[in-house]
Amino acid sequence: MPSIIAEPVIPATNGHPLKAQKEELVTPELSHALALGGVKAEANSTFQRGEKPNVALWVRKDNSIYMREIPYPTCAPDACVVHIKATGICGSEIHFWKTGRIGDCKVDHDLVLGHESAGIILEVGSNVTNFKAGDRVSVEPGVACFECKQCISGRYNLCPKVAFSGTPPTHGTMSRYVAHPARFLHKIPETMTYAEGALVEPLSVAAGAVARASPKLGQPVLVCGAGPIGLAAALCARAAGAHPVCITDLDEHRLAQAKSFGFEHTVKVDLKWTREEFGQVIRDKMGEGCHPEIAFECTGAQSSIAGSIYALIDGGTLLQVGCGKPEIELPIMAMSFREVSIVTSFRYKQTWPVVIRLLNDKVFGDATQLITHSFKLEESLEAFQTCVTASERSIKVQILDD
Repeated sequence: MPSIIAEPVIPATNGHPLKAQKEELVTPELSHALALGGVKAEANSTFQRGEKPNVALWVRKDNSIYMREIPYPTCAPDACVVHIKATGICGSEIHFWKTGRIGDCKVDHDLVLGHESAGIILEVGSNVTNFKAGDRVSVEPGVACFECKQCISGRYNLCPKVAFSGTPPTHGTMSRYVAHPARFLHKIPETMTYAEGALVEPLSVAAGAVARASPKLGQPVLVCGAGPIGLAAALCARAAGAHPVCITDLDEHRLAQAKSFGFEHTVKVDLKWTREEFGQVIRDKMGEGCHPEIAFECTGAQSSIAGSIYALIDGGTLLQVGCGKPEIELPIMAMSFREVSIVTSFRYKQTWPVVIRLLNDKVFGDATQLITHSFKLEESLEAFQTCVTASERSIKVQILDD
C-alpha cells in the first residue's frame, strides 16, 4: 500500500486541491488491478492524491476484504469526480465477499466494492454542462451503453454492456473519490442528507420490482424478508396503493422494525414449517378474502420462495427480488395448476428522479429508520463485519465520510 505523504495542499489545474507530489509512482501491480475493473492509472505515473487519501474497500476472490489507497481519479470529458459522502453496504457485497459470486457473476480479480452512494461533485468534465462543482448528487451505479436494443427500447437495466459499480468486473464506489459518468448522476435537494441520497439505490431496487408487479389500490401483498430490500419493497408497495401488506422474517427485531414503519401484519417464520404450513399461516394472518395477490420475495431462500407460492391466491404473482443460490427448486406443477406466475426483477430503470422526489417529500415516512449503523470510511472493515454479526441486528449499514 502506498505510504501517505504529508505535504501542503496546492491548487490543481482543474481547480480541485491535490497534494504536492514527490517521486512516488503508481506501481505496475496497482495499475493492473485498477485496469481490470475499468479504472485507468498508468503504471509508473505520478500517484495523484486528493485532499485526503483515496482509500478504498477491496474484495479478493479468496473471500477476504481489505483497505487500500488508490490514486485520485482522472475526470473524463463526460464524467464528474465525486467525493463520496455516504455508501450503503448491500447484501450483494456480502455475497461477493463470503461466496465470491452471485449467480454467474463471479469475483475473479481484486475488486473495489460499493454501489449505494451519494456525494458532492468536485470536478466536471469538459463536455458536462448540467453539473458544477458543489452539486450534491446520488449515484446511479449502472452505466449502460444506450446503443444496444435493450437500451434503445428503454430497458437499459438489461444492457449487455452495462458497467455496474462494484459488480465484477467493474470497480465500485466504496472509496473517497470516484469518477462517474455525468449521465448517471442525479442532483439531490439541499433538504436531503447524503445518507438519504445513498438510500435512493436500494429504494430504486424496490421501486423497480413494484413497477414490474403493478399493484392496484387495495391489493393484498406479501413481502418475504424484513431486511433493507424487503422493507423498501413494503414501503414502495404501500406507496403504490397496496393494502394490507404482510411482512415475514426469521428475526423478531427486524419485524419490530417493520412495525415501526406502520406495518402491523407481520409473521415470524419457523423453519420447521412445510411450504403448505407457511402458506396457511400467511393466509390466516391476512384474513379471509384478503389472501395475498402479489408476493415480493426478498430473501432468496428456497423455503421462503416455495412458501410464498403457497400463500398466494390462485392466479397470483410471485415477484422474485432476493438473491439466493444459483439454482433453486420450484413447485412448478403446483404453480401450473393454480396459474401462479413468477416474475423476476433486475435492478431498475428511470427510478432515480421519482425515488428522490418521494424520499424528499417523506412519502415513505422517515426512511432513515432503515439505517441502523454508520461507520467512517476508514472503519469499512468493521462495517462489513457488523453486517454479518447477528448480534449487531443490523439492517442497513452505511459508510460515511466528512
